[in-house]
Amino acid sequence: MKKLLLLPLGAAFGLLSLALPGCNNQPTTTTATPDAASPAAQAQVLDSVINHHHELAMNQTEQLFALRDQLTKAKVPAKAPIMAKMQAADRAMMTWMHTYQPPDSTAPAPQRLAYLQDQQKQLTAIEQQLRTVLDSAQATLGRATQPKAAAPTAPAPQPK
Repeated sequence: MKKLLLLPLGAAFGLLSLALPGCNNQPTTTTATPDAASPAAQAQVLDSVINHHHELAMNQTEQLFALRDQLTKAKVPAKAPIMAKMQAADRAMMTWMHTYQPPDSTAPAPQRLAYLQDQQKQLTAIEQQLRTVLDSAQATLGRATQPKAAAPTAPAPQPK
């Protein structure tokens, strides 16, 4: 059942990777085995999971760009800590995207599985970084766009 749910996500990612030529993703050719517990089957499922993670991270990156533009319009300084954190999160995602290579389908299944597990850990950490930065950016944007409360003024001295 889980495999059936992952298939549409894998297909959707295939279309997404065609639209994003900057990513080093190439079609992965893995062969399914009847034994779901085999390393080859696990590698195939994990490859689909990584594709799904990648798609989610790309959506988060798009949100990051939109928030950065909103913060800029709200006159948040470019040197504000949140802007540096946003840049670091984007850089982490871009680095992963440009270094990720689908495992060689001719490599032994345990080797492919180990590689994909490592990639999944990296992507999970990047997604967490993106989520944290997005939450912080939203909070910063909320504070930056709130109307400024008028400073309390001292009562004028009364003439005697």
